[in-house]
Amino acid sequence: MNRRWTESEIWSWYRDHDWISGCNYSPSTSLGGMFALLQEYDHETIRRESAKEIALAASVGLNSVRVFLPFEVWHRQRDAFFAHLDEFLALLDSYGMTLMPVIFNDCLPPKSQYREPVFGPQPEPKPGFFGGTDENSFDTATQTGKRVGYSVFDEPDMQPVAEQYVRDLARHYGDDPRILIWNVWNEVGNSSRDHMSLPLMRQAFAWLREENVSQPLTAEVWGAQMPDDASYYTWLNDPHFFGDIDRESLALSDIVTFHYYGDYLHAKRLIALLKQFGRPMINTEWMHRPFGSCIETHLPLWKREGIGSYFFGFINGKSQLNVVWDFIKPYPSVDQTLWMHDIFHADFTPYDPDEIAVLRACNADKTLPDSCSVFLAPPSGGSCQRR
Repeated sequence: MNRRWTESEIWSWYRDHDWISGCNYSPSTSLGGMFALLQEYDHETIRRESAKEIALAASVGLNSVRVFLPFEVWHRQRDAFFAHLDEFLALLDSYGMTLMPVIFNDCLPPKSQYREPVFGPQPEPKPGFFGGTDENSFDTATQTGKRVGYSVFDEPDMQPVAEQYVRDLARHYGDDPRILIWNVWNEVGNSSRDHMSLPLMRQAFAWLREENVSQPLTAEVWGAQMPDDASYYTWLNDPHFFGDIDRESLALSDIVTFHYYGDYLHAKRLIALLKQFGRPMINTEWMHRPFGSCIETHLPLWKREGIGSYFFGFINGKSQLNVVWDFIKPYPSVDQTLWMHDIFHADFTPYDPDEIAVLRACNADKTLPDSCSVFLAPPSGGSCQRR
């Protein structure tokens, strides 16, 4: 569609689909994630491993995955990028699953830590760090505003490349039903970038609409313009909007997407706040056991409210998504013995079998509206308990 969808149009689209129940997926066997899957090097090995993981996702009833597209592979190995992405889409489709691709991202390390992506064999993880590396956007100094995340698109000569990238994606997949929604930008304003990415985000939305893609477009609400990490921790207990960055994302988006890692009661408060915009909602990032964001409580909440779901992580692997973000490590109230993300060990055994039982129960019937109210009791403590 070459304009923003009306409320009537997006509700009609949403009701024509099953309830969305998915995860944020990255192949667990390589630190490179989707980069490793889509590059030329040793593709068949990681493809086989990913096929097993997607089969597991389908077996627990997931019907969609959200992935961060690796621009660098498109830029330097375009043929491999599209051939391998086509293959991945075919794999998903064989299980009745769809894809939400993330095109741009503001969760970025500062320029002093920026490293060109490594093609070929991927580096091994550094133990004890979320993402498998200490060069990430989650360390305390970055979060407190002392260092600004760096994007290659900050360079003036990258604007035409960004446009080519967006239009190329649109021309390949703009009418492909295997692509559910375009997540145009992940957490715009994060990594102390503030308004830096807004001009390109506006352009990206415009380019996709000029290409007349058939899928909805979105950029999520996540609590932008928080001055430091302490404010983020406070925001979990008082979810609200922090200014024009989130509001611009809402104004551009066809469908309301949001990220929220807070507990059950405050998640309900955020839902009430977002309902004012009158559009369907999807939580594209959630599940943070130390913060009390739990499958047992939150997944039934999203389903009862008709809100789509992509919890963060899936199979624990080299990205070490079980490790808490660096900037919350000093918080004494955060139980860091709990896994932050992921629901399966590397051998495919559940982290918590009760989580899988709730997941299967909620996914058994994806018609809208529906309820899993039998599971709606909030946890007794402030965080999820491993059983």
